[in-house]
Amino acid sequence: MLKNIYTNTLLIISAFLLVISCDKGEPVVVHEHEVFTRVVLEVKKDGETNFKKYTFEVEGHDDHGHDDHGDDDHGDDDHGDEHTEVELDTNSTYHVSIFFYNDSDPDNIEDVTLEIIEEADVHQVFYEMTEISGFSIAAASDDTNDSNGNPLFLKTSWTTASETSGDVMAYLIHEPSSKTGSARADFGGATDVEIEFEVHIE
Repeated sequence: MLKNIYTNTLLIISAFLLVISCDKGEPVVVHEHEVFTRVVLEVKKDGETNFKKYTFEVEGHDDHGHDDHGDDDHGDDDHGDEHTEVELDTNSTYHVSIFFYNDSDPDNIEDVTLEIIEEADVHQVFYEMTEISGFSIAAASDDTNDSNGNPLFLKTSWTTASETSGDVMAYLIHEPSSKTGSARADFGGATDVEIEFEVHIE
């Protein structure tokens, strides 16, 4: 009787240890944040066909000199830095698209924007403006919405009024706790990438 109990106990312990050892061998699934090396803004005034292209290198990555989204015949390329100036006309409306790239491998440039669209529920673009009056940014009619109908702000409509200037920060937010707000802190989540530029309206 005692021998059977002892044998059964050993079998149970052995099975338990086997399960543990198998679990240790299984990979742990964690979220892999996308890699971003470059951000591009395409700014097109309503009624015009050409667009202005602004390129921002993500800190820690070098410019590989490759073409961005779109055809160079249709847009002027302004390789940006921390002093990038976006020049706009007064009393005008612009259609603006933002694109995210990973060109760590120059021979295989990845348009990460496509992945952001696929994972719309866990991403949000937010533009934060400083000391700019008479200037507004709204979701464009052709923007992508998440499953709850919230626009991602990948495509936006910029409206200007009188002459003014100021700084703008653009954030790509991962897993925001809210998708509405007037300041970056309102959205929560983690910042995947951010860029800064100056807007000059004249």
